[in-house]
Formats: sequence, structure tokens, C-alpha cells
Amino acid sequence: MAITAQMINSLRERTGVGMMKCKEALTTCDGDVEKAVDLLRKQGAAVAAKRADKEAKEGLVYIGSTESKVFSFELTAETDFVSKGEDFLKLVEEISGVIKANDVSSIEDILKQKVGALTISERIAEVLAKLGEKIEIRKFASLPVEENSAIAFYSHLGGKIGTIVKLVYEGSASKEAVQAVAKIIALHVTASNPMALDETGLSPELVEKEKEIAKEQIVNEGKTKPDFVDRAVEGRVKKALKQLCLMDQEFYTDAKKIVRDVLTEEQKKLGVSKLEVAQFVRFEKGK
Repeated sequence: MAITAQMINSLRERTGVGMMKCKEALTTCDGDVEKAVDLLRKQGAAVAAKRADKEAKEGLVYIGSTESKVFSFELTAETDFVSKGEDFLKLVEEISGVIKANDVSSIEDILKQKVGALTISERIAEVLAKLGEKIEIRKFASLPVEENSAIAFYSHLGGKIGTIVKLVYEGSASKEAVQAVAKIIALHVTASNPMALDETGLSPELVEKEKEIAKEQIVNEGKTKPDFVDRAVEGRVKKALKQLCLMDQEFYTDAKKIVRDVLTEEQKKLGVSKLEVAQFVRFEKGK
């Protein structure tokens, strides 16, 4: 069957794949457009398998919101060139659209959602086949907007870092006023990169690692008496862990205060009986 320019253009419009690849697929499939579409998708899956071990650290962190939630995800590619291209950015918008429209709680949920006739997973495969780079959703989080809560978010350097902070409060303050406080905390989280709200949120493995580091430092300093070492390890670990916990970190614009102090001050200004960080999310591109 003769492969016409109209057939090639039609396939290209449906798949986004280049003209030559479309012509090759149609030739292989004897002009059957549907079979050619399936072939190109399979080729995309094959490219994905070949590039599975490649590092995809470029891309961006996207933040979006609806009346009921604020969400963030990281979509990555292998090169900065691809991550700034039209196809990649269109994919970002499509992923954002399905998150806004559907109740999704994981990356797996997102991949199953449809854009037109294709799932997000199939759309990623299409773009991958066209661009020849590994593309994946690496991170995702969604925070629900609830009564007596306020959420603020901040995108840093055009999607290099995305931060969301959710505060809960009790009292008659306006949500906008509480959101302004949440924005202050979001800026701090962006700058200081805490790992947890407090020590209860840190993994036992991380705590043990800090203990090992502290003990080795002390021994290398020539201090070997068991009682002294134990006390010194405890002190150093406590200090190190505070730097990882949001509530105990020095506030990014005033080292004389910790975040806990800032929240207490803002609570008094707002005249509410409670003001707490319920949750925070900080995604950094490629990390």
C-alpha cells in the first residue's frame, strides 16, 4: 500500500512522533494507521527499557491547586534541553490536569488516569519515543484543604524547588492571615531543607548514623573514656538532629529565633489558641 503524506501527517498528529518514524511505522504496518500507532507505542516502551538505568535529573517541580487540595510533583528528563521543550511542558500540563480532576493519592494512580484516549503512562511513552530520553514522575504529594487549615506554597527558581506548608489553627483568624504565616514558613522550608517536623519524624536509621558519626569524631579527637564518650555523643547527636527538624531550626531570616518561636509569635498576633504546622512538602529537582 502506498504511504501518502496525508497518512504520515495524520499519524504524526496523533502520536507526536517525527515524520520519518511515522513513515517507517506505516510502511512496516502496510499503511494500517491503528497498527502503526500501536507499533510506535511499543517502540516507546522499548526505548524506555533501554534507558531505564539512565539518570534523569533535569526537569521541574510543579505545584498546583484546586479548592480542595494543593499538590506537587516532579517530572524529570535526562537533559535540560528536553525539559524546557514544548512536548515536555505539555506533558506537565496534562499531568497537572488529571491530578486536578481526579482523586489520586500516588504516582501509580496518576499513571492510570486518561488524557483523551491515552493514559498518562501511555502519554509518557509517546513523548519518550519521540524525544529518546527517559521521562518519569519521580515524586508526588497532595495536601487536602480542610476546615481550620491554611496552605501556602512557593516555587523557587522556576521549578527547581517546590514547597508546600499546611498550618492548622483554632480561633477566629481569617484564612488569608494564616496563609500569610504559612508562606513565611514555606520560605524557611525552601531555604533550610528540614527532614521532619520534629525528632519523632526522623528514621531510626538516620539517628543511628548520626550517633556513629558523632562517636567517631569524638574518638578521633582522642577522647576515649566511655562515660565521657557517651555523654558527648548524646549532646552532639541532639544538636545535629535539631538542624534536621523544622520546629527546632534557626529561622532563616533571624538566627536568634527558632521556627517554634516564630509560630508562637504569629499565634499571639493572630489571637488564636492554636497554630501548628500540620505538614510540609519540599521537593527539589534531581534530589
